[in-house]
Amino acid sequence: MKKNPEFLSFRARTLAWLCLMVLCGGSATAEVLEDRWYTLKLGGGHVGSMHTVTESSEGRISSRMMTNLTMKRGEMEIAIAIGMDWVQTTEGRAISARMSQDMSAMSQIVDWQFTDEGIKVTQGTGPSAITKMQPVPKGKWLTPYSSFRYFIERAKAGDREIVVKTMSPEIGPRLLDNTYTWKGEDEITINGRTISTTIWEMVNSATPGVPSTLWVSKDGVMVVTETSLGGMGKMRMELAEKAATEQEVEAVEVFFKLMIEPDQPIDQPWSAQQAVMRVRPKGGTTLDLPSTGYQSIAGVKDGHTTIVVDLDAPQPATAEEVADKAYLGQSMMIDPKDELILELHQQAVADLPANASRMQRCEAMRSFVHDHITNKDLGTAFASASEVAKTRSGDCSEHGVLLAALLRADGLPARVAHGLVYIPAFGEYEKGVFGWHMWSQALVDGNWVDLDATLPVMYSAGHVTTGTSSLEHGSGAEDMTSIISSLGNLEIDVLKVNYE
Repeated sequence: MKKNPEFLSFRARTLAWLCLMVLCGGSATAEVLEDRWYTLKLGGGHVGSMHTVTESSEGRISSRMMTNLTMKRGEMEIAIAIGMDWVQTTEGRAISARMSQDMSAMSQIVDWQFTDEGIKVTQGTGPSAITKMQPVPKGKWLTPYSSFRYFIERAKAGDREIVVKTMSPEIGPRLLDNTYTWKGEDEITINGRTISTTIWEMVNSATPGVPSTLWVSKDGVMVVTETSLGGMGKMRMELAEKAATEQEVEAVEVFFKLMIEPDQPIDQPWSAQQAVMRVRPKGGTTLDLPSTGYQSIAGVKDGHTTIVVDLDAPQPATAEEVADKAYLGQSMMIDPKDELILELHQQAVADLPANASRMQRCEAMRSFVHDHITNKDLGTAFASASEVAKTRSGDCSEHGVLLAALLRADGLPARVAHGLVYIPAFGEYEKGVFGWHMWSQALVDGNWVDLDATLPVMYSAGHVTTGTSSLEHGSGAEDMTSIISSLGNLEIDVLKVNYE
């Protein structure tokens, strides 16, 4: 089977982040020390484990969660490890937080230190680390450990809807609402023991379209959590003995099963200048596609969205987007001030005439990234632009972040876009296939223009944009969670294609 490795690394990355958000609530007990293990299943198969530990010492409470997942992209397995550490006083005041993520030898770290002046945020490690002072958001909030304890206390008091505010280093320093709604009672058998539980729906404001169902024991222990992940099935976390978490994983394939075969092929897609397509959700999925880049919304009817992708009609940026400094800023994923990024930028534009237009500069950088990444495979999972500059390896997300970094180094506001791309003659798909993808956008003369460094051309009309991200905080996975419910739940009709 012919394989195109130029897309989908962000899917596994987004899934890993979602697990972090919905599974890291912790467990409240009367004990000083907590040590619990959970199995993780996706679509019924064992894909990993989670370990939570809480300790109290010298007036401080330290809570740690480590999640390990294994996913498949084609025949390649990707190991994902996510760590979350919080330290607080026994009174609940936050002292520090640290998130670490490792995917296929790529490591990302975000560290928070709470000071009198605000939050000292450090992204990355070593000489390439980026440190900024951020204000603490206004309003009362609790650490994840304290927020879950609060939920348990209110649940025992008889509340049926409970809202608690917290924060996460992955999202950045802003308040998130966890809303718990009582759904009933149930008895669950775990390790041969029957446990009486209450059932709750939990919605995190960062992932409003991806609710979780929680089974919580009467003494405040998280027993089971289930989250629907669209076409990938349900992610289930279940309380277990440590030995059960050590069984061999059954890595779930997330590459081919979520592709979308359109109703008809797009002939010569790299030459297509305009395409009119209808995107149809199924399975109760809702759809909210943006007008951005070369994509505009022609109409919405019966939940179906008709889009026009016109390479001669870029969409204007909003006033807020024009003023947003994040599109020129430094972050863990995109650092335009990195020495190697600056060096590559100079190489990319070296042969351009002095009067080259902005679009000519964009194309020179896009083409340079296309050639610079020589190892175009699935083994690299959401590396930063600085890492890609060194390794010259990656697929769609690596092309996207490296190009965004070069664009910012050139003084052009830039971000990444995510969605679907049409790939012709893909394996058994006679009509071609749409696969989940990532690319770049640059702000040129007040308009967002799309640039896809994975392609032999600047861009093609065979794209469907589902969202964008500046990648200002962490890896931007929050911006991509809107697609979770759409995975495996979309159909695409190609209504019209123009080549002139």
